[in-house]
Amino acid sequence: MTVLLLGDSNLAQLYDNLPDLVPLAFGADAECRAVGGAWSGSLRQQIGKRKPSDYDAIVVSIGSSDSHPSKSSSPTIFRENLSRELEHGGRWIALLPRSLAGTLDPAQPTDEVNAFIQVYRAILAEMINASGGIALDTGAITERLGPEAYDADGVHLTRAAYEELVPEIAKAVDAVSQRT
Repeated sequence: MTVLLLGDSNLAQLYDNLPDLVPLAFGADAECRAVGGAWSGSLRQQIGKRKPSDYDAIVVSIGSSDSHPSKSSSPTIFRENLSRELEHGGRWIALLPRSLAGTLDPAQPTDEVNAFIQVYRAILAEMINASGGIALDTGAITERLGPEAYDADGVHLTRAAYEELVPEIAKAVDAVSQRT
């Protein structure tokens, strides 16, 4: 099974920092193009000349960084960027961004960031579901952990959160890879 990982630090951290969980989530052949700070506009570069239809699944984590003013994103831009990539086909799984417990930029209030994240989250779920993909609710999957789901920065997930998330990712990868 071949799985392409796209998007932001949520997938990059899982792939880079928790290598023992990677095969459990994605199988043996995962290619990670996700990087910290990526936003919806990063997807084109991450995919490059790859054909989404060549992969059994594409897992994307995007939306949190779009809320940062430095990205100059908006719901319209987010939708356009995602639509452009979904048009190339493929079997997509989205890790919907969860609300943050804190922000990396103290000048940006957490509740303001979370309001933006909820907008991007809704768009991502709508578009992935409409394309026949699966949208995984990261917040619902990890909510039983409460504050223990977050690293000290209040943004990134802990190992315990990934341990909750990995079985759900594996189920989704299996489900979409069965689709034609």
